[in-house]
Amino acid sequence: MSRSKSAVIGLVLLAMLAVPTLAPSARAADTNVTLIARDIAWHVGSETSTDTAIRATVGDTLRLRIENRDTVFHTFTADQFGVDIPLDPGEVAFWNHTVTSGDVGTWQYYCIPHSTGTYPNRVGMIGTLVFSSAAPAPAGTDYTLILVVVVVILVVIAALAAVRTRRKKTGGAPPPQP
Repeated sequence: MSRSKSAVIGLVLLAMLAVPTLAPSARAADTNVTLIARDIAWHVGSETSTDTAIRATVGDTLRLRIENRDTVFHTFTADQFGVDIPLDPGEVAFWNHTVTSGDVGTWQYYCIPHSTGTYPNRVGMIGTLVFSSAAPAPAGTDYTLILVVVVVILVVIAALAAVRTRRKKTGGAPPPQP
């Protein structure tokens, strides 16, 4: 195989490998959340927050930092995930959970000594874990046209390089006719 043909094939393969990297990809994320026990209530993010919902998406890893800023004992309990973390006054605990498709839904977490009732209808010091399906990927971009244009450009460049190389070998004269 001639050098110019090898170059063309190599450039075409390189273009075919490079174009898919232009496509956006969905990535799982670390979801860092601080949950604060203060004044016998849960607060997400800050002591003054009234939000008690912790949100994450399938594939994400929830990295939960749980701080007991009260002067009394608390627990972070989430029955459906087998979690029951004791928290002495001033203590900080951590819970990491990678969300799977089986986790999709709204789940209650609570403090055992400061809530009453039965799961999932406890009242008192409670909050929710809201795990959702991954957002559908945006309508994909069709890179076929881009790939074709790149390949055509590379073939033209390779052909011009081959002509130039041939002219150098023949001293600029056109190749002999058969």
